[in-house]
Amino acid sequence: MAALEKIRSKAILLTVVIGVALLAFILTDFLNSGRTFFGDGNTVAKVGNTKIDAMQFQHRYEQASQEMQARGQNSIDGAVLQSQVMSQMIQEILLNDELDALDIDVTDEELSDAMVGKNVRPQVLQFVQQAGMQSPAELHDMIFNPTKYGMTDADVAQMKNLWIDLEDDMVQTLKYEKLQALIMGTIQANDLDKKEMASENATTNTIAYARVNYSTLKNDDYPVSDSEIAQKYNEQKELYKLPEEMRTAHIIAVNISPSTADLNQAQENINEVYTKLVSTPGIDEIRNNGDLVINENKVRLTDVRQNDVRDFISRAAIGDVTSPKFQSNTYTITKLLGKEMGLDSVNVSMMSIAGASNLQDSVLNLLNAGTAYAEIQKIQGTQGMENIWQSLVGAPDSTIAKFKAAGKGYFTLNRSAQGAIFVKVNELKPQKQLYDIAQISYTVYPSTKTTEDLRDSLQAFITANPTTELFVQNAAKAGYNALPTRVTSSTPQVNGIENSREVVKWLFEVEPGAVSAIFDKQNNDKMIVAALDKVYEKGYMPASAPEVNMELTAEVRNAKKGDALIAQYQGKASDIAGYAKLMDVTVDTTQVTFGQNYIGKIGAGESELTASVATAQPGTVVGPIKANTSVIVYQIVNQEQSKRELTDMETSQQFARTRGNQMVMNQALNILRNATDVENMMIRFF
Repeated sequence: MAALEKIRSKAILLTVVIGVALLAFILTDFLNSGRTFFGDGNTVAKVGNTKIDAMQFQHRYEQASQEMQARGQNSIDGAVLQSQVMSQMIQEILLNDELDALDIDVTDEELSDAMVGKNVRPQVLQFVQQAGMQSPAELHDMIFNPTKYGMTDADVAQMKNLWIDLEDDMVQTLKYEKLQALIMGTIQANDLDKKEMASENATTNTIAYARVNYSTLKNDDYPVSDSEIAQKYNEQKELYKLPEEMRTAHIIAVNISPSTADLNQAQENINEVYTKLVSTPGIDEIRNNGDLVINENKVRLTDVRQNDVRDFISRAAIGDVTSPKFQSNTYTITKLLGKEMGLDSVNVSMMSIAGASNLQDSVLNLLNAGTAYAEIQKIQGTQGMENIWQSLVGAPDSTIAKFKAAGKGYFTLNRSAQGAIFVKVNELKPQKQLYDIAQISYTVYPSTKTTEDLRDSLQAFITANPTTELFVQNAAKAGYNALPTRVTSSTPQVNGIENSREVVKWLFEVEPGAVSAIFDKQNNDKMIVAALDKVYEKGYMPASAPEVNMELTAEVRNAKKGDALIAQYQGKASDIAGYAKLMDVTVDTTQVTFGQNYIGKIGAGESELTASVATAQPGTVVGPIKANTSVIVYQIVNQEQSKRELTDMETSQQFARTRGNQMVMNQALNILRNATDVENMMIRFF
């Protein structure tokens, strides 16, 4: 009882302790598990009301990665591929939402026509060809009626899944085509549009002009106030819209490259290799050198792409060696090992068979009986090509011997219990001079000492400059280049540096002013240090942002300079030569048409000047007027009308391309994305 009384007396204290423990547990779970209390912890992105699940995204990423590997593209940065996959998934959701809103669908008849009907699409035909079938209808029949072909459901299960996936892709393709047709048919040029398009580029005005740049005036003489910047910002605020949070930073990226000492040692090593190659036959003396990459090849002169190597081979004696060539931290040496006349290439007809020996024998008999390839390929498991040229350079001697000994019929190039390849020689090219060469390469890598020295120096700089302000201020003094960068949570790399996604993630984990540790285990040749400058929330970049402030200040200041220059020169001369003398510039000429965006010698986006020229009278001095970067006085000295009128089709196409349906289609995804709340949360997971 005494114990119970003691517990009761401490009840308030126990409640507080238990409460604190429970809160700590909840917070720990919240921080560790991924926001499950306030949202879906498995969501990597939201597009409107649609969520992209982490497992769903990972599956798509793995598919894309496998496709890249199948195409031999194994070096792509994983974070870049993740970004591409995410963009594709977001685009699909945006388009599908639009398709649903417009009630666009595909009928069974339309799908059948595209898959097995009269209008079969190229991707279906390619799939059928890869499956070794004659037609989409035949492949579809085999997949869904396997017993008819002596097969089981298990035999065609994989092919069936691939067909169903292709059908799903085809449905989406047909829907997108309908959406495109809807847009293309809705936004068409009317007669006024066509007339305007025809007239915009019908007149070419040659102007003589004198211009004085705003840079000739001192900035200090034209101060810009905060209120003026705020006014300009409000006028064009939409230019600074941020669809997602952005962080600005500075990074130092140090190349991990060989030092002078490393290069000197490498020079000694390659000289030793060169001496052995020159003084001994063949390349046996260097085979066990683990620093070398040795490639032995039999080649024709036409196979050699490097001009200097090709020239060397053509005139070298057996045993000759090129001097070491150094480029991009790699030495290369070529040695001629031998010469011989050999079979160059052969024209063949070839048939491959996937099947047992009885099928192989049957096909071989048909081939030697002269049966057409088109007939033979109706047999499942056969695939053939006729009259193709094949290079035999570098082929095994046993293979070359088979081609040399071949008669008029088909011979067995390769055969096993699972399949065979039968070949008929149609023509042998005359023998050519072949060369046996060894190409030796030696790449110079930074030594351990070099890497450690680079790291120690960079670490010393970080230690001495632990804040962003000091980091940026003292980088150049220490021999480093602190480069500015902008990142969002979906940015795959900083400043295009391969495998630098970890730097982006770090920037989203810290507060402004923080300086990172060294990132040097990122599978690239860099040591990277980052310092976070500022955080800009989703919405709009503020006028106080350095980049925005600088741009707005320049615009306001240039407007003031333009007003001052106009006041200085207005009415002070009667011709262009007179204005040029006052401005202390030389008269120049250029051509202006109303439809152009760029005016030669002056610049792009000069809408005010373009409009002024379009309405000016030839021979009349116009100006001074304000352009983007200067004040200009001009006079039309020549006016040419196009001798050929644009056809109705040409004006329609030009309208579609510049402001009509094609332009809308090109911007469709941007339009949809700007109209939809998209939240990318990949950085929480990847």
